[in-house]
Amino acid sequence: QEREQAAELFSEYNRTLLLTPELDAGFGELARQRIERHPARYYLVLPALRIADMWFRPRTETLPIEGRWWEFEDVKESWFAIAYASLDIALVFLGCCGLFRFRNVSGWAALLGYIALRSAFLGTMENPEPRYTLECFPVIFVFAAGALSGGRDFRPVFHAKVRTEMLR
Repeated sequence: QEREQAAELFSEYNRTLLLTPELDAGFGELARQRIERHPARYYLVLPALRIADMWFRPRTETLPIEGRWWEFEDVKESWFAIAYASLDIALVFLGCCGLFRFRNVSGWAALLGYIALRSAFLGTMENPEPRYTLECFPVIFVFAAGALSGGRDFRPVFHAKVRTEMLR
């Protein structure tokens, strides 16, 4: 019944190519019914999927690649986009490794809080774009560098330098 209702609304829109107040109200009522039936999907699952999409979608909008790369129209471009997304996933994974490795360093919680709050805020938006997470990537780079630092703990060196500077 819901599919028929949605198909009817879409066919009406396709006939006129106008979103009239009545048509908008019909879509609104359909959305209200779906939210009422599955509130967890609307308030938890969809925001989590939006956040994951923003973090792990390959940033191909500035590259000369087909915008709908996932449809494999051009196989080379699609595989390039998948490889690009894999690099993104690897970077975030390294960032998570570094995050847990250096959790005793001061400022760790503030950086994690920034990423968490920004992601949570973006998850509540109806039309977020992947570029909105770019401000978080310098933090991810720092944590990834910590993961790749070869086991060296920089905290004592940093604190010794700060103490030396403060004593001058």
